[in-house]
Amino acid sequence: MKNSDAATLREFVFKVHDVFRETAANLPGMPNIDITVREHRVLSLVCMLIEEHREGITLKQLAAVMKLAPATVSELVERLVQKDLLVRVQNPNDRRAVQITPTANTRKLMDESLRSIDAVCGKLLEGLSPAEQESVLTGLSRIADSIPQNELTSEIVR
Repeated sequence: MKNSDAATLREFVFKVHDVFRETAANLPGMPNIDITVREHRVLSLVCMLIEEHREGITLKQLAAVMKLAPATVSELVERLVQKDLLVRVQNPNDRRAVQITPTANTRKLMDESLRSIDAVCGKLLEGLSPAEQESVLTGLSRIADSIPQNELTSEIVR
């Protein structure tokens, strides 16, 4: 692989990240909240998992799904609590355990956010032929599959 190939991929990742953040920040009715991609992922997972666990999910459950250390997930959750997007509630059955639930507006905001991001992604693909779309999506899937499910480690850059 040439250095310019890595630079091209890097620029692509940065541009997609910027588009994601701008899209999320400019949603109608979205509070003026700066949200990172990882925070968005936490919100998406909490909203998905809450369907199975109506009472809320624990940090331990969320960390297991994200394949991250509980301390890392705790920091992410705390930032989202401070942004009024998640709520920590004491588990009535275990005073030591804390349940995480989305706020009333979070689910609506997440649905809107995903629709907007999907629309942006669709527009990006529209300019490509069907064969190019397939090639891009296949390549991106292979790249995504090669990324560890936990935080990026030094093993990737070796």
